[in-house]
Amino acid sequence: MPPCKLRPWVFVQMNIAKSTDSKGAQQGRMPMWIAMTILIAAICLGAAGQVCLKAGVTTLGANPPVVTVLASIINNRLVLGGFACYGISSLLYIVALSRLDLSYAYPMIALSYVIVAILAWRLLGEIIPAGRVVGLAIICIGVVVLALSYVSGRPTPTGPEESTITQALPDQN
Repeated sequence: MPPCKLRPWVFVQMNIAKSTDSKGAQQGRMPMWIAMTILIAAICLGAAGQVCLKAGVTTLGANPPVVTVLASIINNRLVLGGFACYGISSLLYIVALSRLDLSYAYPMIALSYVIVAILAWRLLGEIIPAGRVVGLAIICIGVVVLALSYVSGRPTPTGPEESTITQALPDQN
C-alpha cells in the first residue's frame, strides 16, 4: 500500500511500532501508575482550584458587582490560589496526556465533580441533596468502569502495513 498524503483537515490514525520489554511495557516510557498518579494530581489540583475560587469570591459578600469580582482576580489570595492550582493542574494534565490515551484520560476528569462536591460540603458548608449524591455515585461508577477498561498489554504493531498512517477518507488527487 503506497503511503498516503496528509491533509490537515482529515482525521488520521497513527500506529507507530514501539519496542516492548518482556512484560509488554513500552521501553523508555513511564509506568502506567506514574502517569495515573500525575493525572489524579491534576484532577485534585483542579478541584482545589474550584474551591479556592468559590471561597475567594464568597469573601466579597452577596451579589458583588462584576467589577469587584474581576478585581478579585488580582487582589484576593484565594482567587489567585485558585488560578495557580488551575495552572499547575493544566501543566500536569499535559504531562499525563503525553502518556495516556485522551479517550481514557479525559473522562477521568469527571472525578473532579465528585471531589469538588465533597470539598464544598466539608470546607464550604454546602448542602448536598440526595439527588446530587445519586448523580455523584453514578459518576464514580462510570469512572471505575472506565478505569477497568484500560488494557495494560496493548498489541504492538508487527507489520509495515500497521505502522503507516491511515486516513479516514481515501486519497483524492
